[in-house]
Order: sequence, then C-alpha cells, then structure tokens
Amino acid sequence: MTWSRTLVYATLCTRFLSQANANYIWPDPKIDELEKLLYEQENPFDGPGSLASFVDGCSGPAERALGIGRSFGAEWIRNAYHDMSTADVSAGTGGLDASIVFEMDRLENIGDAFQETLNIFKGNYNNRVSMSDLFALATVMAVGGCSGGKVIVPLKGGRVDAAGPGPSGVPEPQQDLQTHTASFAKQGFDTSEMIALVACGHTVGGVHGVDFPKIVPNPAPTDGAKNDNTVTFDTTTDSFDNIVAKEFIGNVSQNPLAFGQNETTRSDFRIFNADGGDMISQMATSNDFFLDTCNTMFERMINTVPSNVKLVDIKPQENLTGVIRIVDEIINGPGTRIFVHLKSRSGDPMLVAEATTSRGQTGGCSYPNCGPSFTYYTFDPKIPTKHGISSFTVEVADSQTGRNESHDNGGAGFPLQSSITIDGINQMQLNLTAAVLYAESFTDVFLIVPQPSNKSAPISPWTREEISMQSLGKVDGTNYTLYTGVWQSSGPTSAATTHPFDIVAVGSEKTVSSLFNSWDGIPRV
Repeated sequence: MTWSRTLVYATLCTRFLSQANANYIWPDPKIDELEKLLYEQENPFDGPGSLASFVDGCSGPAERALGIGRSFGAEWIRNAYHDMSTADVSAGTGGLDASIVFEMDRLENIGDAFQETLNIFKGNYNNRVSMSDLFALATVMAVGGCSGGKVIVPLKGGRVDAAGPGPSGVPEPQQDLQTHTASFAKQGFDTSEMIALVACGHTVGGVHGVDFPKIVPNPAPTDGAKNDNTVTFDTTTDSFDNIVAKEFIGNVSQNPLAFGQNETTRSDFRIFNADGGDMISQMATSNDFFLDTCNTMFERMINTVPSNVKLVDIKPQENLTGVIRIVDEIINGPGTRIFVHLKSRSGDPMLVAEATTSRGQTGGCSYPNCGPSFTYYTFDPKIPTKHGISSFTVEVADSQTGRNESHDNGGAGFPLQSSITIDGINQMQLNLTAAVLYAESFTDVFLIVPQPSNKSAPISPWTREEISMQSLGKVDGTNYTLYTGVWQSSGPTSAATTHPFDIVAVGSEKTVSSLFNSWDGIPRV
C-alpha cells in the first residue's frame, strides 16, 4: 500500500517553538489550520494565489491592475477595525467576532472593503478556522505585506464568530472629538492610543469619493471607466511607514480627513491634535517608533474579543504529511538526510523510509520576517496491507557534523490514522469507500460532514451531518474491511458546503478516525 499525502499528516515540534509552546504535541485542531495559512503562504502544493498574494505590494496586483485607487491591504485593516470597533471591553462584549458580515448595510460600513474581504477569505472558512480568526489573519498579512515584513503582528487563534449583527457605533468622520474619544475608550484605548491606532490605520489607503462624496470630490468619469476617485492619506499609500504623521506635522498633508474640503469631516485633524500633538509628533519623528507602536496597537486591536473567548498562540511548527515540511535552519547543507521511522500497529518491525526533496520543493511566507522558510521532503514507503501504521518518528542526519537528531513528538511519536483510508468523490456528492483496519473491533462506521446550519448566511454555526456507512466485506488477504457511504449536498453549494469531512469508527473499547479530509485530496470517480 502506498501512503499518499492525503492519508498521512503530522506535525513536528522544533527548536523554533517559544517556551510557551515547548510542550506542543501534534495534532491540535485549534491552531493547526491557522498555522498552515499563516506560515505556508507559498508552497509547492496549493499552486499560485495564496491569501497573502492579494496584498503583494500592499494594494495587490489585482487592484493595481484595475487602476481605480483601491488597496486590499487597506481594506483588510479597515475590515478588522470596523468589526472590532463596537466592542465594550468593560462589559466584555463584542470585538473581533466577524459580526461585520451581518452589518454591511449600515451607513457606518459603507464601501466594498467588507464584502471583498469576506469573499477572499470565505474559501478558507471551516469549523477549524473561524471567520474572525481569518479577519485577524488578514490584518497580520496586510500589515506584513504593506510594511515589507518590518511589522509582524503576533497572531493568536481561537476567536468565536458572532451568530448575528452586533451593536452599531463605528466611529464616523463627521463626529466630534468627544464622541470619538468616548468610542475609543469603550474599545479599550485611551487618547494617545486612539491617535496611534488612527495613524497606523491611515498609513495606507485613502478615502473613496464614490463612497464619501462629501469628503472627496466624485466627478463622473469622462471615459465611462469605473473610478473610485480616491484621495490617499499620504504620498506613500502602498508603504506602511510614518509619512502619514510626518506630512501632517509638516502641514503638507493631502489626508482628506485632516485637511479636506469639508471641515466637519476632518476627524483625523481633531484626533491627531487631541493631546496637543504629542503622540503624532513622536510618530512623525521616528519611523521605528511608528512601526513599533503600530505593531502593539494592531495586536491589541485583533486580540479584542469577548471576555469568554480565550486566544491561543500561533507559532511556526514543522509539519510532516507524506510530504515532510522541515524548517530550513535545521537542514545543515545539501547533504542532510531525512529518515522516517514507522511503527506498525501489529508490532512487527518496519523498514525505515528515506525522504527526498527536489528543486522547487520549498515554502514559507510571501513577505520577510513572517516566519521560517521550509523545505519539503517526500516519503513513499510501500507498506504491506496486513499492517497498519500507528506512528512514526523522524531522524535528521546532519551532513556537516555527522550527528543524527531524532524528533518524536514529545516521546509519543507522530500518530497516523492508517486504520481508515478513503477513496471516491464525485462533484457535489461524496461517494466514499473507506477501508477500516480490524473492523471487527467496531460496531459503527460514520461519515460526518460538518455544514453551516444556515447555508444562506455569510457565516453560521456549524452542525454535523452524519451518515452511517455500510460494510462491503473484507478485502482478501488483508485485515481491512471496506465500507461505503454517500453524502449529497442539499441547498446552495459553496466552499463551506465542501468542508473537510470526517470518518469515524466507533467500538466498545476504542474509537478511530480519519479527520478533516479535504475534498481536493480524494481521488475523483
């Protein structure tokens, strides 16, 4: 039996973990998917067009090609702030909870930023990654991309999505300083922090005349082409830097919220002067101070969540899949060899498989300083079908020192669920055959497909659609029994409809499972 990438997946903990994550044991469904999205922005398996590619150069290549003054980087930051900004930290309510997806019809949320951000990220939304975690990830990627890796906002996971709209109250340009100060205080920011957060948010992007004609002139295009008539906040709109502050202090700012045609909507002018100009002057004087301050402010912004939500650190791990993801720092030269030591369920000795790599089998982040770079090694052991693999360890043979270093997942080995293997998918129908090892130990085998309870809503609590699988009989000469089951999509189809599925075999003494199986990874029939 050849173990494919679909059927073998584990994670290897390395020296790159912080002390808080030193005891990380794979798997951890609370963070594994989010960790992959953050640190495997570029990899040889998912093809071009990672999430981070949308903010390449800050505005993103697609938006630059349109030539209408839009910026994905600015949109993602604006989306997160508007979602968070109705928090009441003293009451422990609101914050970054994706309630914005239910609030796009409000005048305080005018513009395409919110729907576009949702559209881009909804393909990665599932019951292991909440939409609010994706909105936090969007902020991290936007700031990292726009700053060229100079600002890396730490990411935590575990946010819980709202089931409906939250209260209104996003700050608006026409409001007075007293109203803004009170609103930011409710969010947990004092006057200096309010100034800093606004400056950090307005170092990229601008005001679109198509959305705010009372702030920015919005003449009709003469050639019939779409034009947002955008006036940017500063002259380096695609660079995350302190120019927005320097130009304000130098009284040469083009910021329409500071020196625009409508005095009523000069909210940045009022906010930047709220402390007599002290904070904005500090931010203008030192770009390092500006970047460090923005890092702190954005981390606080995306970590503002309801008091009953507990966030979990996301740190770069190493992954092993049938393709082994190894941090480049521990690969000491091209002669380094990687060995996978397999352990059988029967206790019989197994061969050691050497993993190999080829040119181009690398991955990592799209912008500097996000995290480590990786090299991918493949291993393809031929396992007799009478065996099942319970776990494995990895040995790294250093080409320079001659030393061998073993990685064993905290002593437990990296678990493999070879008890269940899967085949068969057809359009919007799962028509699966699963091979269950030692099926006589189990009373029931289930196909479980998590689905949004409200498929017409932009996000929804998840429910489990459970199908009992039927035995087709034992495979001759093996310890596997084949089971079949069919799940048919009902209602509108979407990325959420084809959410990764589980197969679970339940017995009186144990339960085994094959979890979070991707539709893309299953052979089509």
